[in-house]
Amino acid sequence: MAGGSMAGLLCALLIGGGLAPAAEAVDADELVINGPSIVGGVLYVSGDYDYFIACDPNLRVDYSIQWLRNGEPVESSPGYSPQLHALTADDLGSKFSAVLTGVPECPPVRVDDPRVIRKEPARAEGFTGRKVFELDARRSDGVMLSYQGQDANQGWKQVQRVGSGWGSFTRIITPGDFTVDGRNDILATDSWGALLLYEGYSDGAFTTQYRSQIGSGWNTMDKVIGPGDFDGNGLNDLLATQPNGDLYLYPRVGRGSWSPKVKVGQGWAGMDTLFAPGDFDGDGNVDVMAKDKEGRLFLYGGNGLGGWASARQIGQDWNALTKIGSVGDFNRDGFNDVHGVNAAGDLVMYYGDGRGGWKGVETVGWGWSGFNGLY
Repeated sequence: MAGGSMAGLLCALLIGGGLAPAAEAVDADELVINGPSIVGGVLYVSGDYDYFIACDPNLRVDYSIQWLRNGEPVESSPGYSPQLHALTADDLGSKFSAVLTGVPECPPVRVDDPRVIRKEPARAEGFTGRKVFELDARRSDGVMLSYQGQDANQGWKQVQRVGSGWGSFTRIITPGDFTVDGRNDILATDSWGALLLYEGYSDGAFTTQYRSQIGSGWNTMDKVIGPGDFDGNGLNDLLATQPNGDLYLYPRVGRGSWSPKVKVGQGWAGMDTLFAPGDFDGDGNVDVMAKDKEGRLFLYGGNGLGGWASARQIGQDWNALTKIGSVGDFNRDGFNDVHGVNAAGDLVMYYGDGRGGWKGVETVGWGWSGFNGLY
């Protein structure tokens, strides 16, 4: 993207000692605000250079961009070009516009983005961008299959082969979008303790040739899950337990960046299964579920700030199931559900009621004992 002067933007910001009202502007259909409209993403105006150079090709193109949040000017993002805007938690729920000001021969132009800024996509939105239930299953030979739900109704649409070679990993984690591109990703740990990132594609596949290592020492953790945005900054985090029962939050602060881990619990050694159901109790914050060795199922309600709001038992006799987890809304009623595989190999779905309880149970598949992991 071509560089531009900050003079026009700085003058506008300094008028009256604060942010000035947005400048008069005209529309230009060829200009579009692009970039992921999610916290952690970066917005930019596509076609800005071409717009200004078209006014007079002999002129030196020199322009500035004033970003507007819900119509109000905002400061340019520190560390970025003034022609970019890095989205933070303060931008959640907002709409953005940009006013481009250049040489006198080019009238200023305002570009509006109809998208609302949101958190990074959660695992429950699936891997193909359809925002439907999609359950990935790993066979004993390391082949990964994706069972994709219907577009609008309960049930299965198709099965897609994701790839092979997934059997060498000690664990696989589906944390949602970890790369701030609007597509959900996969994390995996190997026997050396490396934490590896496989970026998702819009067709449900993942990069396998160009994986990247984003952590080490993860073989000291006995359980790791991706709960979503646990601390409320708009970015997807990780939770991990040590063998002594201590629970730690690994907060994300940007693409590939972490804050120091924070201890958020103890006494979790009695739990043999940990998984993330998203917002299961309907308060807008992501939650955690855990099964203890006696088969009791507990719901731990997150407070949206990196801590807990509640804890209670919501089930018993769950030792009859294996591969227990939660990846979204199977029956399309708007509430996330929980799945498990029983001794007969049936895939059983427990339907959430959106208030932290249950509204029914149903067998939705057979022959699932052949998989050694569901994600």
